[in-house]
Order: sequence, then structure tokens, then C-alpha cells
Amino acid sequence: MDFVREQPKTFWETLGPDEYPFESNVNPKVPHPRWSQATERVVDTSDRVKTFLYNGYANEVAKLYAKT
Repeated sequence: MDFVREQPKTFWETLGPDEYPFESNVNPKVPHPRWSQATERVVDTSDRVKTFLYNGYANEVAKLYAKT
């Protein structure tokens, strides 16, 4: 584990910075230029389900995503 002063870019942020901000995979309200983040596809069934804020762990991790 490394502690750094600034959040490093993720793989997807580096690949497509206009499409994949850091919060895009955990916050359904972060807009995506081509599709809604409000639902996600279940891998084994391909069903679409509501995307929960911070993957359902908002109470535990929301403070980690607070803008400073």
C-alpha cells in the first residue's frame, strides 16, 4: 500500500479521460457521454440492475470520495 498526496489516475481514466472519471464506476450520477450509469449488467445473467451508489457501500466509503 502506498500513501500519496494526490490520487493517481486509474487505467480507464488514462485510456479515456473524457469518459471515465474516477467515480464513474461507483457513482451512477456521474454522467457518461454515451450511456447511462444508472444501471449495470450482471455478468453471469446479462440482466440489468440498478447501480447502487459506491457499489452499495455508501455509508462506509462515501467520505473517501469527497471532493477536497
